[in-house]
Amino acid sequence: MTAEKDIDPDESPWHLLAYELREHRKTAGMTQAQLATRAHSSESHVGSVETVHRRPQLDTIRAYDNVLNARGRLLRLYRMARRATQGLPAWFAGYTKAEEAASRIRTYEPQVVPGLLQVEGYARELFRQVRTPPDEIDDLAATRLLRQEIFTRSKPPDYWAVLDEAALQRLAFVPSPVAVEQLTHLLKVSELANVTVEVLPVDCGLHACMNGGFVLLTVPERGEVAYEEGVGEGRLIADDQAVDKIERRYDLLRAETLSPRRSAQYMRDVLENL
Repeated sequence: MTAEKDIDPDESPWHLLAYELREHRKTAGMTQAQLATRAHSSESHVGSVETVHRRPQLDTIRAYDNVLNARGRLLRLYRMARRATQGLPAWFAGYTKAEEAASRIRTYEPQVVPGLLQVEGYARELFRQVRTPPDEIDDLAATRLLRQEIFTRSKPPDYWAVLDEAALQRLAFVPSPVAVEQLTHLLKVSELANVTVEVLPVDCGLHACMNGGFVLLTVPERGEVAYEEGVGEGRLIADDQAVDKIERRYDLLRAETLSPRRSAQYMRDVLENL
C-alpha cells in the first residue's frame, strides 16, 4: 500500500480528484488493494493516483467510480481536470464546447475515422504518424476519448457520419489488433439508435466534398454552425450563407453513399478480410 500523504484538494483539479478518490474508498471501507482487485487495476496504480503521482486513464477512473458507487462524481472530476489541463488551442476549444452542446452532429471524413468514433489504439497510431512526443500521446488520446462521453449522456446527440471508403481500406495497413478493434467498434456504434454511419464508395468518382472534411453542428439557441480543419488549425463557421452551402454539399454527398445497412456489411467484409 502506497503511503498516504496530505492532499490539498484546492491545489489543482487533479488534487481534488485524488482527494475524492481516497475519501470514497475509505467511506466504502476498502483498502487500495481491495479497490484495485475489484476494478481490475493494481494497488500501486490506486496509490499513485491518490498521491497525484499519476493521472488515470478514462476507463480506469470509470471502473473506480463504479466499484465505489460514486454515482459519476469521480468521472465528473476527471472531466474537469482534463479540461483544465489539456491545453487545447483556442480555435479547437471553441469547437469542443459547441460539440458538447450540440443536439445533432453531421460529419464527413475523407481520410480517417472521425475522432468521436475512434478507439484508443487508432488515435494513438494517428498521433504517432505526426511524430507526437510519446509523453504527450497519453493526454491527447485521453482527451479524444473523453469527448466521446457525449454518447453516454441521458440525451445524446443525433450523429451522422460519412466515412470515405479509403479511410476504411487504410485500416489494412495498421497493426491488425488496432484495425480489428476499430472496425468492431464502428459496427457496434452504428447499431445505436442515434448513430448513422454511411460509407462513401471510391467508385462514386468526383463528388461535392472533394475539398475536404467538415462537421455540421446543430446547437440549441445558436442554430447551425460548421467546422473545418486544415493543417495545424481549424475554424468555426457561423455565417448562415456559408453554413447553408456546406449543408448543401453534405446533402449531395449523402446521395452517393451506401445505405447504413450496406455500409455495415461493407465494414464487416473489410473486417473479415484483415
